Amino acid sequence: MLPGQGQLHCLPEKLRNLMLKKLFFFCVLLSSPALASDVIPQAYRAADNQYHPVMITSGLDATGKPVVGAYQDLKGQWHDATVSVQACGVDANNHPILCPVSVTENTLQDYVQKSLINTANGIASLDSNNDLTNPLTSGADWLGAWQKNATSVDVFAQGYESALFGGQTATGEGNNTFNPRSLLVQSDPYGPYSAGCATGVAMTGSVYNSQFPISQQDPHNGASAVVGVGGYDTVANCVLVADTPARLILTATGYTATSVQLATPLTAAQAAQIHPNMYITTNSPNPALSLTNTSGALPKRNLYAGFVSTSPSAGDTSISVYAWDVPGYGTKASDQIPQTDTLDTVWSAYTSPTVFLGGGAASSAFGNNWFFNLDASNLTPSTSNKSLIHQITPLEVDLNIVNGTAPNNSVDWQGISMNAGNQPAALTTDSRQIFLGGNITQHLLFDGGEGNWLINGDNIYVPSLKNQSLTAQNTAQLYQEWDQWIGGANRMRFLLWNSFDNPTAPQGWEQAVSHFGPTIDGDPVTEGDPGGSKQADIEWNRAENYGGLDLCGYGHNCGFTLTGDGNISVSGTSTFSSSFSITGGNTLYIQPSTLDNNLFSGWCAPDSYSMSLCSNIGAWVSIQSKGDLRSTAGGTTSSSAWHPDGYGNWYASNSSNDGGISGGGSIASSSYTLETLPTKNELGHVDKRPNPEVCGGDIKETLEG
Repeated sequence: MLPGQGQLHCLPEKLRNLMLKKLFFFCVLLSSPALASDVIPQAYRAADNQYHPVMITSGLDATGKPVVGAYQDLKGQWHDATVSVQACGVDANNHPILCPVSVTENTLQDYVQKSLINTANGIASLDSNNDLTNPLTSGADWLGAWQKNATSVDVFAQGYESALFGGQTATGEGNNTFNPRSLLVQSDPYGPYSAGCATGVAMTGSVYNSQFPISQQDPHNGASAVVGVGGYDTVANCVLVADTPARLILTATGYTATSVQLATPLTAAQAAQIHPNMYITTNSPNPALSLTNTSGALPKRNLYAGFVSTSPSAGDTSISVYAWDVPGYGTKASDQIPQTDTLDTVWSAYTSPTVFLGGGAASSAFGNNWFFNLDASNLTPSTSNKSLIHQITPLEVDLNIVNGTAPNNSVDWQGISMNAGNQPAALTTDSRQIFLGGNITQHLLFDGGEGNWLINGDNIYVPSLKNQSLTAQNTAQLYQEWDQWIGGANRMRFLLWNSFDNPTAPQGWEQAVSHFGPTIDGDPVTEGDPGGSKQADIEWNRAENYGGLDLCGYGHNCGFTLTGDGNISVSGTSTFSSSFSITGGNTLYIQPSTLDNNLFSGWCAPDSYSMSLCSNIGAWVSIQSKGDLRSTAGGTTSSSAWHPDGYGNWYASNSSNDGGISGGGSIASSSYTLETLPTKNELGHVDKRPNPEVCGGDIKETLEG
């Protein structure tokens, strides 16, 4: 703007017309002697190298009088000003109408000198879209600073398309010290789409045409938009990530070890978009690599790629790179040249050698990537420590309710939420929502409160028990639960839970009974009996069986008990459909219906060919039978038996029923000849008779005992 005070005289009519059309114009200012540099010259040198007088004109003021009626020349002589008025039309009587804008000393302040546009200490001009035609910069600490100080800010960004917000300002002491500056954003999001964002970062390409998907319903759709919006959302930080299209996709004719040869020269617009260190990826695989892929996962990307090394110019037919190799799987060999005989059909299907440049040449996109650099020299105490920071918290989310106590259940706190998208079948089998990796003592830490779920999943439930004790008041408590719907009709819930079922035991663990088994239907609960219809379960410490367990039907019919010292008790009827063994010569005891002297008898096997009756205290025990004692010789179908007559007599019988008397029978005996006399009889007793009876060489059997 032109400063000063004075009287305005405008140039000839053609220039005045330009001025009134708000185009660039020239004005002359007649000012006080204090502003001598603004005094209109009295003459000008024309093309004929001769001086000609300047015609001084003046417009009319609001009263119809000349703004400047007369003026003095440099010699002090007075002259009348020529009155000139710009007419912009005629009225009904064909009288000229004054143009609505007349340039006066005051209105002159609304105009800008052309020489101030797009120059230092001037102003930036706008295009037809009201966008700046020149970058806005301010020293070394504001928007655009990287264009001026690339190497001092980020050598890899090189300043291209980069802007520094915040930054720092020098203290002015000349000792390379600075005052920090912060970037503060105060916003009030108010509507759907991008209007719902306080700040927004859209990684969708180089053209601003993205709408942030916040409450995305077109208000012009009326009531359906109000209903369909789901929630009236506002967001402090909006991030929109897409499979960003490549900045440029160019056809190539071939490659060298440090360049790609293009089929068409670069235009000025194309060259301006290519910067050093930019991603560049080909559609040429390395046939020497043999990569193994996993079914259901993304294939390993075998494509030559590199980084642009220098900015090209308009008309160039090549783009320079530092080197070529396959990201992640290459050989690291020097002077590799991508081949063009076999082209990619996995990631693209171009039929000619092609290069992708920019973000779309990358292999992945991150919404946020937090990285923390810690200087180890600051972590060891010394006299040169420059930082006392030792605790790193990547993300902390707090909730603070102020100005009173909020009503119960009045805040819906959603925490960190994510879903798997609207087409889960498109996801690879190794896709995930949360990954906790690295070597760290605790990967996931819960710190819940009473009545909280630590995990409340589709079919896994884990309550918080940190502050909940099993007592006479809180008599049951769930540990964990796993659920499964059966045929859509019943919910089978597999439970691990405790009950306060030994209340008379000493205070502590002996008062609890642990249960493990299913229950049918009902809903998971964080406190109290899990409910449902209890099924068979395993119970520990039941009925003060400390250190032991019981198998119980329907959660209370307990028929099998293992004691803490390893003994087993079966209280219910037992049926065995197959053989079972008692090893080590041990005895299968049967507790008598009437116990006498704590004597138990049972079956034992002293050797492989005998079954005996044994007792727990070594007493003699007998067999009682209400029928015959039968034996069947091996391989025969007939049986031999001893049959009691009820009067203390036994009869030998070969009958198949109890009527063995009629069948008759006898005790068989055999004889044999001994070469020498035995010292013991066949029952193992020493024959102590002085003269054993010998009949015809046979020794008669003598039964003792």
